[in-house]
Amino acid sequence: MPSASRRERWYTSDRRYRLPSDWGRRKAAVRARARGRCQAASHAPGCNGVGTECDHIVAGDDHDLDNLQWLSHECHKAKTERENAERNRRRKLMRLHPSERQPGLLDWTPRRVGGDSPATPV
Repeated sequence: MPSASRRERWYTSDRRYRLPSDWGRRKAAVRARARGRCQAASHAPGCNGVGTECDHIVAGDDHDLDNLQWLSHECHKAKTERENAERNRRRKLMRLHPSERQPGLLDWTPRRVGGDSPATPV
C-alpha cells in the first residue's frame, strides 16, 4: 500500500487544532530569534543553514517559546525520523516485554450487558 503524502498526513492529523491561537505569532518570534538560520545542534546532510520550519525541541504540546526552535527542512525531517524510530523502538520493547501488573489491582469482568448486577471483582 503506498504511503500517504505529506499533505494527506497533515489533513488527517489533529495537530493543527491543538496549536494555540497565536501560533503564527510564536512561529514568527522563533524565526526572528534565530534570524532565519537553522538552529539544529548537528546539521543533517543537505542542510544549507537556512531555517524554514518551527520545531518543538521536546515533542508534545508544550508551545512555550523556550521549547521551540527554527530548523531547515532537512534537519527537521532528520530529527522527526530519529524521534519516530525511538518511539517505535520503545513500543516494540513494550510489546515484547510488557510491564508487570501491579499485584494489588483487582481483575474484574462485567457479568452481563444490560443485567441488573454491576461488574464485580473476580
